[in-house]
Amino acid sequence: MASSLLGATMLSPAAFAQEGAQEPAGETVVVTGSRIARPEAESPVPVAVVDERDLAVEGSQNVSDILNELPQVGIGSTRTNTNFLTSGTGIATVNLRSLGNSRTLTLVNGRRFISGFAGDSAVDLNNIPTDFLERVDIVTGGSSAVYGSDAMAGVVNFVLRDNFKGFTLRAQAGITDEGDNGQYLISATAGTTFGARGNIMANFTYDRDDGLYSRKRDISDQDCSALTCGPAAYSSYAPQGQYQLVSAGGAARPILTGGRSTFSFNPDNSLAIIPGLGAVGYGFNRNAERYISVPVERYLGAVVGNYEISDSVTAFAEVTYSRVSSNSSLEPFALDLLNDIYFRDIDPYGIPITNPFIPGPIAAAIAAANSDADPTNDVAAINGRRRQNDVFDRSNEVLRNTWRVAAGFKGDLGGFNWEASYVYGHMNDFNASQDIDNNRYRNALDAIRVGPGNVVGVDIICRDAAARAEGCIPLNLFGFNTADPRAASYVQAVVPKSEEVTNEQHVAAFSIAGPVATLWAGDLSVAAGVEYRSESTFDDLDILTNTGGNSGNVTPDLAGRFDVWEVYGEARLPLLADQPLAHYLGVNGAVRYSDYSTIGSTFSWNAGLEYEPIAGLRFRGNYAVANRAPNISELFSAPSETFAAVTDPCDGVTATTAGAAATACRSVPAIAAFLAANPGGAFTYTLADLQGINGFVGGNPNLQEEKAKTYTIGLAVSPQLVRGLVFTVDYYNIKIDDAIGSLGRSYSIEQCLLTNEPVYCNNVVRNATTGFVTRVDGQLINVVGYQTSGIDVGVRYSTPLGLLNNDRLSLSGNYTYLIEYNQQSDPANDPIDYSGTFGAGYSRHRANVRATYSIDEFSMSWATRFMSGGPYTLGFTSNNPAVAALNDIKDYWLHDAQIRWDIDRSYSFFLNVDNVFDTKPQYLPGAQFGTPTGLETSADFDVIGRRFTAGAKIRF
Repeated sequence: MASSLLGATMLSPAAFAQEGAQEPAGETVVVTGSRIARPEAESPVPVAVVDERDLAVEGSQNVSDILNELPQVGIGSTRTNTNFLTSGTGIATVNLRSLGNSRTLTLVNGRRFISGFAGDSAVDLNNIPTDFLERVDIVTGGSSAVYGSDAMAGVVNFVLRDNFKGFTLRAQAGITDEGDNGQYLISATAGTTFGARGNIMANFTYDRDDGLYSRKRDISDQDCSALTCGPAAYSSYAPQGQYQLVSAGGAARPILTGGRSTFSFNPDNSLAIIPGLGAVGYGFNRNAERYISVPVERYLGAVVGNYEISDSVTAFAEVTYSRVSSNSSLEPFALDLLNDIYFRDIDPYGIPITNPFIPGPIAAAIAAANSDADPTNDVAAINGRRRQNDVFDRSNEVLRNTWRVAAGFKGDLGGFNWEASYVYGHMNDFNASQDIDNNRYRNALDAIRVGPGNVVGVDIICRDAAARAEGCIPLNLFGFNTADPRAASYVQAVVPKSEEVTNEQHVAAFSIAGPVATLWAGDLSVAAGVEYRSESTFDDLDILTNTGGNSGNVTPDLAGRFDVWEVYGEARLPLLADQPLAHYLGVNGAVRYSDYSTIGSTFSWNAGLEYEPIAGLRFRGNYAVANRAPNISELFSAPSETFAAVTDPCDGVTATTAGAAATACRSVPAIAAFLAANPGGAFTYTLADLQGINGFVGGNPNLQEEKAKTYTIGLAVSPQLVRGLVFTVDYYNIKIDDAIGSLGRSYSIEQCLLTNEPVYCNNVVRNATTGFVTRVDGQLINVVGYQTSGIDVGVRYSTPLGLLNNDRLSLSGNYTYLIEYNQQSDPANDPIDYSGTFGAGYSRHRANVRATYSIDEFSMSWATRFMSGGPYTLGFTSNNPAVAALNDIKDYWLHDAQIRWDIDRSYSFFLNVDNVFDTKPQYLPGAQFGTPTGLETSADFDVIGRRFTAGAKIRF
C-alpha cells in the first residue's frame, strides 16, 4: 500500500484508518495528470488526493470547504466573500496557487463541467454532491497538453463512485457557540444491480447554510475606518439624508446659519444645520445590514449507471442536477442626487426649490436669498445624498439550476482501453432585486402644492400631468422614514432589476490508450484522442440596466460563443527496469493541438522523467508548456459604464511645477493656454469635474491565449523498513506570460502623458478646450505576468501502537513553502513579489496536520492548520503608527477535532468541533485594506468562530 502512494502528495489524513480500502499495489488505474493507465506509484506528476474518508472526518457538507484548507489552494469565491456580487452570490470555486479561478480546470471523472459564471470557465462546486465522491485528485501546474485550456495552475478532478449496492443515509446539523449560522444536511444514496450486467446508483442531497449577519460578530457590527469604529466611521449616505443648497451651476450656496450650505435631520426629524456633506453624527451603519456569510440552500440529485453490453463494451451515463439558491443582504442603496438622478445635465442640478416638502426654515432661507439684489446668493436646487431605506431594497435573490449529462461507451480492444463520450451542460442563473426608474424618480421629486393641506396626492401632487396619469405620487426625502409607500412604489422600476445567465456546453470526445509495443524495460504505452467542445453564454440584463435608467451605470448584455477542435497524444517510454540502481527509469510526454473559432490554433506540450534507483525511492520531473484561451466574457463583454474615481497628474499643476509628468501636462495645448492666461494659477479640477469622468470597461475580441511554462521536480520515499510511512517533496515553478488583465484607468492617464503610446492614449479623452480628462476607458489586453514557485512537502504515517488491542495511530501532514509570487501588471514596470504577505497563496508557510487515534470502532482526530504571518498589504504606510501596525499579521493557527464511533460498519456517529479555541480573526478594516465588504477582516481567517457539528450515517 505504501508503494502505491508514491506518486501522490500526501493529503489524506485518514488514509490509514482502513488500509484494506486502498488500491492494491501495482493495479493499473487512470491517475489524474495522465491519460495512460498505470500503477498509482508511477504517477508522472504530484497528485494530491482527498478521499471519502477525509470527507467523513471533516464533516463538511460542501467539498469547497475542505479544498480551501489545503496549502496549495488560495481563496476562491466562497460564502464569505460573495455578498456583494450579483449573479455570483453564494458560488464556491477552487483557486489553485492563487492564480485565479479561471486558471484552474475543474473536471468530473476527467470530463469538463459547465461553468457557474457568465462567460467564464470556473465551476461552481455547489454542484458537486459530496456523498457521491470517491476521491478528489489535485494536480498543480500546467496540464493543458493532457486536459486542454484553463489548466494553467492545475487540475481538480472530482472522481465519482461508479458502483454501489445498498442504501446509506447521512444526516448532520451544526451551529456555532453563539447559537447562529445553522447548517443542516441530509443525504441518501442507493444502488443496485439489474440483470446480470447492469448497476445503477443515485444520490439525493439537501443542505442549508443559514448565513450570518455582520452585526452578529463584534469585529464587524459597526462600520470601521482605521482605528475608528462606530458613528465617526458611518456612511454619510444617511437614511434621513444630507443635503446642500446649490446654484444653477451646482456650486454650494452658503446662506444658512453660520455661513453653511448643508443640512440634515436629528433622530426626531428636527432640522440640523451641518458643516458639510459627510458630517459625523448624521451617518448610517452599513454593517448592520450586511452578511459575513451568505445563506445557501442546495438540492442536488445525481445518478450513475453502467451496463455491460458485452464483455468488452460498457455503456455508461452520469446525470447531475442541482438547484442552488442564495441571497445577499446589502445596505439600502446610497443615492447621490447629482450622479444618480440628475446626471449634471438635467436642470436643475437637484431637487427643485418649489418642492413643498422642503423644511420651513430652509425654504424661508432660499426665498430670502433669491429675493435680494445679489444673484450670487441665488439657490436653484437642493443637491445631496440619501440612503434609500424606505424607498427600495437592493438585496438580490439568486437561483441557479444546473443540468449535466455525460454518457457514452467504453471498453477494451486488443489490450487498449477506449472511450467515446458526450457531455452536455446547462446552467441557468436568475437573480433579481428592486431598483428605481430615474425618470419616475425625477417626476416624484418635482412636486407642487395645489391645496391648502398636506395630503400627499391631493394637496401635494407631481407637477407633470403625464406622470400623474401613470400614478406618480410625490416623494418626500427630507428626514427619517418620510417616503410615502405609494411614492416608493411609483419610483421603483416597473420591471425589477434582473439578470439571467444561461451557459451551455457540449463536449464530444474519443480516446484510446494502451501498450503499442513491449520493449526491453517494459511496455511502450500511448494515449491519443480527439475532442470537440462548444461553449456559449447569454447574460440578459433588464432594459433599465442596459440603458442606465436605474441606480446603476450603463451595462450591456453579454452574448458569445466559441468552439474548439482538439487532438492530443501522450506516451510513456520505459528505459530501464529492475537493474542495479535503476529499479525504474523512463520518460513521458504529451502534446495537444487546439483550433479555436476565436483565437486560431494553440499548441501545448509536456515532457517528464521518472527515476526509481531502488524500490521505495522515486524521483520525478516534468516540464510543461500550457495555454489558456480567453473566455467568452473576456472576448465579448460589451463596454459597460463606470464612474470610478481616477486621478489626473495634471490636477494642481502650475507653470513652475517640477517633474516629468508636470512637463508633459504643460505640453497639452489647452493646459498650456490656461496657465498662460492665469499667471501664477494652477490647473485645477473641481469635485464635480472629477466626479463627472466616466469610462467604459469591456472585453476585447483581439485577445490571444495566455501562455505558461511550468515545471516540477520532486521525490517520493516509502522505506521498506518503516511500513506505513510515505514522504514526498516537490518543487514547483509556474510562469504565466500574456495573462489577460486591464490597465488601471489612472495609470493610463499617467502613461499617456509620459509615453504618448497608443496602448494608453487610446483609452484617454481630454476636452480640447478645457484640458480636463472627461473619459477614461479600460479594455482587457494580454499584459499581465505571474510567476510563482515553492516547495510542497507531504508526510503520512500509520502504525499500530500496541497500547490496546487493535489501536492505531495515523499521522498526516501537508506543508507548502512559498518561494515567490510575482505579479507584473504592466511590462513597463518591475514585477512585485507578494510572497511572505499574509493569506492563502501568499503566506510564506502553510500547513495542515492531522492525527487520528483509533481503537476498534472508536476514533479521535485532531487537525491543525497554520499560515505564517506577514504584512497583509505590501508597502502599506500610514502616518499613524497604530494604523500601520494593523498591517502586521501574526502567525495564524486553527484547531479542529472529531470524535467518531463506527458500529459494525452499519452505523456511524460523530461530533466535530471546528475552531476549538474560538480563535478570532485579526482586525483589518476594509476602508484601508480592501478586505471583503462587511467583514472588517480577511476571508483568509475563520470569520464564524467555534462550531459544533453532530451527525450520523446509517448503512443498509
